Amino acid sequence: MIRAFNLGMLALTVMICFGLYRVTHAAQEREGDLKRVEAQIGAQQRAIDVLKAEWTHLSQPAKMQAMAARYLNLQPMKATQIAYLTDIPMRPEGVGTMSDISAIPFAKENGQPVYDASAPVPQAKPAGVGR
Repeated sequence: MIRAFNLGMLALTVMICFGLYRVTHAAQEREGDLKRVEAQIGAQQRAIDVLKAEWTHLSQPAKMQAMAARYLNLQPMKATQIAYLTDIPMRPEGVGTMSDISAIPFAKENGQPVYDASAPVPQAKPAGVGR
């Protein structure tokens, strides 16, 4: 009886040790996964910080002004260009309304778009723009 009890306790001890080993090993694997994910998060945070720094550098007002001057060919606004809303004439009644479908340049006939001379033509890219 004592011998069977000792043998049972030995078996129970071996099973507990094996279970403890499995739990410890699983915890170490999860810890490795956690460290790997934390390293990825750190790398992504550093990449975000670099992108924020680049954005700050590229969006400086002086840099934006230089790029606008180089690529957009804008001119300063003159005082004569300012108008009041009351200076704009009102549209006559019944002229160019949405109900007049034939007046719309991209009307559809039989489900197909109709293009005529009033359709805008794409303009060529300015010489200094592009890569």
